[in-house]
Amino acid sequence: MRINNIIKFDLETQAKTLKGAGKTLGEISQVLTKDSKIPISLSSVFRYFDSNENALVQAIEKSDKLRAKVADAEINTITKRVEIIDQFLDISEQAVSCRDFRAAVMALRGATEAQDSLDERLGKLKAPTNTNNINILNIKEQTANARERFNDAVLCMSNRSTESNYSQ
Repeated sequence: MRINNIIKFDLETQAKTLKGAGKTLGEISQVLTKDSKIPISLSSVFRYFDSNENALVQAIEKSDKLRAKVADAEINTITKRVEIIDQFLDISEQAVSCRDFRAAVMALRGATEAQDSLDERLGKLKAPTNTNNINILNIKEQTANARERFNDAVLCMSNRSTESNYSQ
């Protein structure tokens, strides 16, 4: 198999820099040809980046340690989001007790957005091992609890609002 001209003429760094700058493959081909005074075809640029991408995918797939780190990072992210939802709900409860309904609504809106974001994240998650399944189930349970607290807070706010209207 023939060596790619980008590798052969040591143009890898420049090619990667151009790709990182958002240049198209055609533009990269033209710049490399102009700078090196060696014809670098569009197909050569395409094959270079395609082979690098394939090698990167294979390296990631083979690395169990990297997969474990990615799974841990996902779980940490989800846990943080659940904590944020709980904090929003606490803020909402405090605001309701202080009769600051505007702040309560804003906190509940934040909790809703965080909940939606968490739902999207959980939809993308695929647990590779049983241990991660258990962690994800625990997180889903916490999410369900947070959702129940959210619904209770909304119901409580609406009841208090209705009661205050009748008492006036």
